Amino acid sequence: MRKKLKDNRGFTLVELLVVIAIIGILAAIIAPNAFKAIEKGKVAAAEADYKAIKAAALNYYTDTGEWPNDGADNTGFVQSDGKTGWNGPYLERWPSKNPWGQTYVYNKDNGVDFDGNTSTTERYLTISSVPLSAAKRIDADLDGTENGSQGIVRYNFGSTTTGDVNILISADGQVQ
Repeated sequence: MRKKLKDNRGFTLVELLVVIAIIGILAAIIAPNAFKAIEKGKVAAAEADYKAIKAAALNYYTDTGEWPNDGADNTGFVQSDGKTGWNGPYLERWPSKNPWGQTYVYNKDNGVDFDGNTSTTERYLTISSVPLSAAKRIDADLDGTENGSQGIVRYNFGSTTTGDVNILISADGQVQ
């Protein structure tokens, strides 16, 4: 008589469920850390861009005795705007997008600071569409606080989770 050989190849349903559970647990542990690393990278990139733009504005001021004009073209940073003493370019290129996909805007307020006061003239960088957690991290890195209402980093998101962050470059000729 012939004996039938039992075919034992493959996995049981229980074994597959155990493997899927282990993968799910590992994903739950690893995913938040991966997202935190991505957010830290975006914050670091925004801070590096701020420092480069600040250095460019200071170099422009040193060469011309005036601050660069604000506006969408950011001409004085990457190409001559016709001011006497211009010795640029001060930036290789203006960053086309911030890490959250929006723009950087260099603001030169004449007589109005970024709090709306009319007593000072300030220059600052506005970073658009920043998540609140990233704004707090930028504030902590550059100011040492996370309140967004004092120091060089300012933001007020209200009830939204994203908004604009303003970072001071100088006020009334004083470098911050």
